[in-house]
Amino acid sequence: MDFAAAISAGVKSNARPQRADSIDCQGATLAAFTVYDAPPLSGDDAVNGTIKFIIGGIATSLMAMAAHSWLGTGARFIDALQSDAQTALGNAGGAGPMVAFESEPSLRRIAILSGPADAATRERLLAAVRAVPGVAGARWADDAVAAATPEAPATAEAVIACQTQVDQAIAGKTIQFGTGSAAIAPESGALIDAIAAVLGPCEGTSIAVTGHTDASGNPAANQTLSEARANAVLTALSAKGVPAARLSATGAGSSQPKVQGRGAAADAANRRIEFTVAAAAPAPAPTEGN
Repeated sequence: MDFAAAISAGVKSNARPQRADSIDCQGATLAAFTVYDAPPLSGDDAVNGTIKFIIGGIATSLMAMAAHSWLGTGARFIDALQSDAQTALGNAGGAGPMVAFESEPSLRRIAILSGPADAATRERLLAAVRAVPGVAGARWADDAVAAATPEAPATAEAVIACQTQVDQAIAGKTIQFGTGSAAIAPESGALIDAIAAVLGPCEGTSIAVTGHTDASGNPAANQTLSEARANAVLTALSAKGVPAARLSATGAGSSQPKVQGRGAAADAANRRIEFTVAAAAPAPAPTEGN
């Protein structure tokens, strides 16, 4: 049953729950979709009831679409992505290397390659995996060995210099996303490159990436969207070479407006990504016997 048919069935039926085990919605499948019908109404009540039903169905569909698109980090999504990436490896001539995806601290769409390959093959296989739709980034597992050694905390002067540089890089600019989406707009690619170029050399720092939204919409949805956008920027910067160990992502939703009030100008100013640079925490002292 498709989404339109489910709505039609719900509007026409009489006070009985209906169940559509599978509804196709832009490629996403809604399982166990239950429609609780109301008795026949007339006039304004019928119109309002139909509108509420449609809105509820659309909201359910959007949640399903989100789980399969920019919020696509569920276990089944990652499993499918891993299969596609492994296929891409094979097609690119990578018979030996394997691919896996980061699972801690949360499921992320960064592919980790491992196995024997010379330098030229490694670059070719990285490009093949990065081209797989849905993959946010890719690296070789042994690239993380150097990052496993904590950097010495940056000095106060170095922190200030790095913060100043990133502030200058984004001055008068905003990382753009699709409407209601965490997909970074293609036109913001150059800005991501500029930010990565600044943050890459900032050794010994901790960089907080914070997403903010405007006040339109549901606060809970805004919070989720701000977190997803911050994670998208973190992933993009990591793919550009900024060590992931330096980066953290959080969302503030619409709770910290830069400009008070509503309107096109205020909303545009409040939809933003902020970068806060601090000195990295000192490495823990070795325990006795180590």
